Amino acid sequence: MSFSFSNFFKSDKPKPSEVNIPKIEFGGGTKYASNNENDMYLDFEELGGFPFIKTIIIGRFNTATKRTGCELSFILKNEILKLQSDKNDIESTEIKNSKVYFTEIDFELNDEDLKKINNNLVNEIVYTFKNKKIHFLPIDL
Repeated sequence: MSFSFSNFFKSDKPKPSEVNIPKIEFGGGTKYASNNENDMYLDFEELGGFPFIKTIIIGRFNTATKRTGCELSFILKNEILKLQSDKNDIESTEIKNSKVYFTEIDFELNDEDLKKINNNLVNEIVYTFKNKKIHFLPIDL
């Protein structure tokens, strides 16, 4: 048996991708999509007669975006529907020191876009931030 300094200095900490993320039960929305590390909740709402989409990402995803907002893309069968976030500043909030984050983002919507989303099969949903993309697959409702 030989001694090695490289083994001596190795960390026993698991890599971030190996850390188990606790599942958070969220009753404030409809679970719409997920990926390996996050759940996405989506609800269509109306304020003052104007429809909008309220989305919430819960999981490992963490961001702080200033002045640029983000874009939400619905990949449909024959087209891609792109929506711009309602606000330009977006920030994730850590849930009680759990390494799980809560990110709420609203998107402007018109009646035509709402019909397209409701009447078509959504194949994929993509959030595009300044230098990040996060992909989700819809769950069977």
